[in-house]
Amino acid sequence: MRLKTRAFASLALLATWSHGQTKAGSNECPANAPFLRAEALKTAGFEFPVFKRYCYIDKSGSYALLLGEKQDLPFPEEQLSSAIQAALYKVGSDNALTKQGAIRDFAGEHAAGINFRTKLFEFTDVDGDGLVDPVLVYRFFEPDGGEHIDTDDYVGRIKIIAFHQGQKVTIHAITGHLDGERKTTANSNYFALPKAVQQHLVKKMTAMYGAGQFGFDNSYGFVPKKETARR
Repeated sequence: MRLKTRAFASLALLATWSHGQTKAGSNECPANAPFLRAEALKTAGFEFPVFKRYCYIDKSGSYALLLGEKQDLPFPEEQLSSAIQAALYKVGSDNALTKQGAIRDFAGEHAAGINFRTKLFEFTDVDGDGLVDPVLVYRFFEPDGGEHIDTDDYVGRIKIIAFHQGQKVTIHAITGHLDGERKTTANSNYFALPKAVQQHLVKKMTAMYGAGQFGFDNSYGFVPKKETARR
């Protein structure tokens, strides 16, 4: 009985914080949520140090999105990491976390580092199906000398990740100062999305471009092209 009471209380607290919210800052998990304790995260298989936690509720249940960054590459301009991790979990009535989707990415040999752009995150029901479609953004930076990174909006690359009905959508954009250097591609899951969700992501890239947050390829109205098959 006590376990059920604690579970109900934690879910009610989660609902108070996150139901109906769309901005990432409004979706931060309650600090005392039992499903965020170290033992729960270890059981769920989350490996990196957690630095951001977001929660939301939709018609299918309660969810927690956890972000992890190694934060092992400090620069004067940005705190970067050699690797990042994110995982979307469904929160059970017993506070158990069941993974719904995950991201793990690495800076690679040509980048100075990588980090999440949490101010660009979204938690909203884009197509009105009663299910929240989380949208994440993270960016790769290039070096600019030994101790600095290049923060020019037309240098580096960026990824936008959306979770829709159990599918992970990936948009990968490379920028450059010349038109031929810029390219935006998406995986096959993007092209299977409802039109409303596809258009929402295109509008997001358009807005980021207009706000000077990243130099996307705008030669096709910011619509991504299909990824070419890897050999």
